[in-house]
Amino acid sequence: MNARRTFLAAAAAVGLVFAPGSARAQFYLSGLAGAEFTAGPNVEGRDDDRGAVCDEFINPLFADVPGCTDPVRQGDRWTNTFDGAVGILAGAAAGYSFRDRFPDRLLGRFRLELEYFIRDSTYDRDSDVRFGPGASVAAQQTGELTAEDRLGGMVGRHVFGNLYFDFSNVGRFMPWAGLGVGAGFTDVAYVMSGVHSDAVRITSGADLPNADQIARNLAGTVYSEEADLHDTMFGYQVLFGVDYALAESVSLGVKGRWGDFGSFDAFRDGGTWDRLRSHESNLRLDGSEPVAYEVEFDGVESFGVGLALKYHF
Repeated sequence: MNARRTFLAAAAAVGLVFAPGSARAQFYLSGLAGAEFTAGPNVEGRDDDRGAVCDEFINPLFADVPGCTDPVRQGDRWTNTFDGAVGILAGAAAGYSFRDRFPDRLLGRFRLELEYFIRDSTYDRDSDVRFGPGASVAAQQTGELTAEDRLGGMVGRHVFGNLYFDFSNVGRFMPWAGLGVGAGFTDVAYVMSGVHSDAVRITSGADLPNADQIARNLAGTVYSEEADLHDTMFGYQVLFGVDYALAESVSLGVKGRWGDFGSFDAFRDGGTWDRLRSHESNLRLDGSEPVAYEVEFDGVESFGVGLALKYHF
């Protein structure tokens, strides 16, 4: 008897799951909550610094050093990488399905959707800076200068237009796939810090007549920048998932996505350091040669998955 009841209950459950689905009206609203994994970005930075021996705060005799007054500055270049981060994903969407309007045509399997979603990834990671050709590479190679970047978090607020293709229903289940394009208004918490060693290890300006003065002025000085960076990123996403019809007008689905959101480029017109060798972001006492920098995060990609509740009407 118990076995019969168990069989009947299981059969009823299977029948409910694979019964013909509803939730097929043309318009729908959807809410999403889930998680995402964001790949670690590659960071590229650059500035128009001339180096310590051309800094009047460090070397009062900078004008006697070849190149320090040239109209073109060599500047610095640096790179580093970060590990990926896990974050939260939430959003809402409004969509239109052609299924009821074209029930017997291929066009009826398509849906259009306008989606807004938020990605919030917390990195809280440090990464050593690697200087390339420029004013600071020699100082790093000799151990005179050490520097690192810190990536706090990345928050993206995205608006995307999505096109979906609905496959044939399997009972109450409806698998689908889609593509989307759009823009993301992205904020990044960024910190860079660097410090020069003690005077004994300073090599900058070692061949100049006032080398001791330069070493004393430079020893222990710091670079620092803490900023909330902003940029608009354009990208695309690949979407996939399956919906399950709960009732006449309600469905619950699993929604996955992979997105490539392009490059994040902050301060295209230049941002200034909080501290440059422990003084203002300028090479001259009279403020006539400000030092600006840019930073770019390349390879901003993410994979996300969440539950999507749809109301059809």
